[in-house]
Amino acid sequence: MGNIFTDLFSSSDAEKAAQDAAQGYRTGATDANATLGSAQTNANNIYGQAYAPFASLISSTGAGSQAYADATGVNGAAGLDRAKAIYQADPGYNGGLTTGIDQVMRTNAAAGNLGGGNNTADEIKFASDYDNQKYSNYVNSLAPYLGANQGAVAGGAGVLGSNATTDTALAGQEAQNTYNADVGAGNATAQGDLAPYQASSNFWSALTGLGNMALKATGVGGYAPSAAKAA
Repeated sequence: MGNIFTDLFSSSDAEKAAQDAAQGYRTGATDANATLGSAQTNANNIYGQAYAPFASLISSTGAGSQAYADATGVNGAAGLDRAKAIYQADPGYNGGLTTGIDQVMRTNAAAGNLGGGNNTADEIKFASDYDNQKYSNYVNSLAPYLGANQGAVAGGAGVLGSNATTDTALAGQEAQNTYNADVGAGNATAQGDLAPYQASSNFWSALTGLGNMALKATGVGGYAPSAAKAA
């Protein structure tokens, strides 16, 4: 009888079970989120490796794109000055200019015009045409960097976007795991809190049942012993 009453009227087992259940929810969420955290770290490493070539391309093609902006005047007078300094610093620039002017002088010398004003004009014209041609070639050589830079930026943005999407998804799953654990633990705790009330209900139900049995045995309250009924 003592064991029966202990089982009926004690809430300790139910409370312990609720505590274990709540802890189980929290432990499960912690373990799951730890796994997700590792997955996120691995994913970030992979995306980092995938982005590295784009970062290098963005840097190199970006320099070419900026040089193009300088050469076309987009960056103002300072940009044009930078562009002039770069293309005129080409080792072949001065060599070609010198060779061309020498050719003009030889031609005029052969015609007897070396000491005249026409020779000077011819030299100036050649130098101007030569410079314009070199500048045009320089600008054209930089034009492909625009498309290359746009492609590198787009590719890099795609990798970063995918990484951000993955991070968001994993973070959302972690939040969902935590929420589910909180809900499950809360429900388990609530069941544990209700356990004493259930034990009390068991107690009063048992007490009422015993009372009815006693009344029935004594015939009180409309109950009559079986022997009395037989008489």
